[in-house]
Amino acid sequence: MSRWRGWLSLACCLAVVAAIAIGTDGHEEEIPVSYADVGIGQTGVSTTFAAQVRRVQVTQQVQRDEYSEPLTTDHRFLVVELTADARSEPVSFSGDVWLLTTTGHRYGPRPEFSTAQPSFVDPGFTAAGTFVFQVPTDRLAGARLLVEPWTPLFLTYDVTVRVDLGLTEDSPVITEPVLLAPPSQEVTP
Repeated sequence: MSRWRGWLSLACCLAVVAAIAIGTDGHEEEIPVSYADVGIGQTGVSTTFAAQVRRVQVTQQVQRDEYSEPLTTDHRFLVVELTADARSEPVSFSGDVWLLTTTGHRYGPRPEFSTAQPSFVDPGFTAAGTFVFQVPTDRLAGARLLVEPWTPLFLTYDVTVRVDLGLTEDSPVITEPVLLAPPSQEVTP
């Protein structure tokens, strides 16, 4: 008899999970996020890091290094130079930097240029690197950079650094290829 109760309990649990999945219809709840809103050259501070966009360039050609051919696009490459200080614990920037457009689209950094990105920073160090985003021309104006804190398995609330990149429809486009500098690290002053 107890064996049947176990199977019945399992079937009930699965039915509840299925009902929840059908009831939510694949919609996710938006998690409230706090933002540190800054502009180019200003430092945004989260619990574990401080980030600053040093320079933004708009181009149609990006060159990884002096030995490679430039990669080109019919749209726009947005080249963002970023520095970040790890404040209290090591910080990884893999998958935590996004470009958010005014239309609500999120763009991740292009993987072809990942060697220019700072990937990991230990406390007491400042990392510098470059993130390259490919964006349709009509979505560039008003775009912002999001530097999100790493989210552990259990949700914790923290501050996302949101940088106004000052982009408009009239932002100048660099005609020659933009050469990416390699990432660097130095002791935080």
